[in-house]
Amino acid sequence: MAVKGYNLAGAGTFGTDVLTVEDDASVADDLTVGGDLDVAGNAAITGNVAVTGTTDLTGAVTTTGAVTVGTNLAVGGTANIVGNFSVATDKATINAATGAISSKSSILSSGATAGVGYATGAGGTVAQAASKATGVTLSKATGTITMHAAELAAGAAVSFTLTNTAIAATDIPVVAIKSGATAGAYLVQVDAVAAGSCRISLRNAGAAALSEAVMLSFAVVKGVAA
Repeated sequence: MAVKGYNLAGAGTFGTDVLTVEDDASVADDLTVGGDLDVAGNAAITGNVAVTGTTDLTGAVTTTGAVTVGTNLAVGGTANIVGNFSVATDKATINAATGAISSKSSILSSGATAGVGYATGAGGTVAQAASKATGVTLSKATGTITMHAAELAAGAAVSFTLTNTAIAATDIPVVAIKSGATAGAYLVQVDAVAAGSCRISLRNAGAAALSEAVMLSFAVVKGVAA
């Protein structure tokens, strides 16, 4: 079925047909297409969208329901979806309530300087109050810990607990020295992980005692046991 524009006050169902719209498409209820859906303009759909074939949208798409596409989805403009978005029987899903993205395959980045990581808002900062062994609390997926400037003897190690509700028992927290340290003088590692916390250890590998407020960066890599 090919039309110049498409404006439907109710639901639209198109068996095994292909629906081609040469301009904007507006549907006030659900839209179900058994074949391919091709819209040259913008698509505004109040209900759910279910397309068995390929969906090709030149303009923007706005829907307050869920979107399910059996094969390929191409959107030339912005996609605003209030409901869940799933591709190929939940192989990839965006949860409308939480914003969580799940995939049964890999999620990759080809950006030379971007990569996969955390955005502003995911991190935080915290500082030790009394000593290098004083525990800190920061419930963020990533962040910076400023250690106390108390002296750490040559060859000595100190440990403290980071309490963090973002950490699950199966996660892999990673830590690195950010700044405030004599170059090559320290070794740092996470040597214990539990639900809601991890233990961080810092060793003075140098030949002299050091009194430095070492700054550590950490990030939580989500893991599972099965």
